[in-house]
Amino acid sequence: MTWRSFDSKAAAREAVEAARSAVGDKLESATLYGSAAMGTFKQDRSDLNVAFVFATLDAALLESLGSAQRAWKKRRLVRPLLLTREILDTSRDTFPLEYTLIRAHHEALHGPDPFAAIAIERHALRLQVERTLRTQSLALAWSYLDAARTPSGARHWAMRAGTAIAASASGLLHLAGEAIPAARHDLAVRASARFGVSVDALHQILLPPGERPPIESSALFAVASDVVHRLLEAAEHLDATPERKS
Repeated sequence: MTWRSFDSKAAAREAVEAARSAVGDKLESATLYGSAAMGTFKQDRSDLNVAFVFATLDAALLESLGSAQRAWKKRRLVRPLLLTREILDTSRDTFPLEYTLIRAHHEALHGPDPFAAIAIERHALRLQVERTLRTQSLALAWSYLDAARTPSGARHWAMRAGTAIAASASGLLHLAGEAIPAARHDLAVRASARFGVSVDALHQILLPPGERPPIESSALFAVASDVVHRLLEAAEHLDATPERKS
């Protein structure tokens, strides 16, 4: 497959079939999430994201997945999410933001859908959003120094920072009772309207490098710092009332 002809949905189905062929009924479900499920997959840079739920994850099963892994790599499934039902259930309070994002935009590829009605504790989600933002606040400066000495390094730094900030903004919108937009542009518009952050600043941070308005890397760092600070303020003001039912 070339990037020009890469069909992300077909590749995901083939990756799931490779897993099913390798382990049979021990594969209980498979779920596509991320950009391919959101309709924002980029031919030149996106990878596939698939969550597999197995009956067990012992050494024998992992050994059997060796052939599937080779097929996964060919289909740009670099680091699949390998779970059991027990792992998924007991990690809901550890990874509430990740599971909230999957629940918002996903597609069941095999078996029952484990994310359609997964319960997320509001308190755990708010804490993880705040923790993610505070980690960004602490890490922005040293990661900028480490990566932004060259134009390519600056672009890579901005992309990594934007991904984490986008996840946090999505979690905040969910906590505020709003749907999580799939497109980064729409996410910026909704977060701006809901939390009073400049939409231009959010576009500078959230949009991919080729889509954001041109800006010097030093100015981009200042914008990112301000966005994180304002989103942190929003997180601190969110209460702990129960999650709204759709």
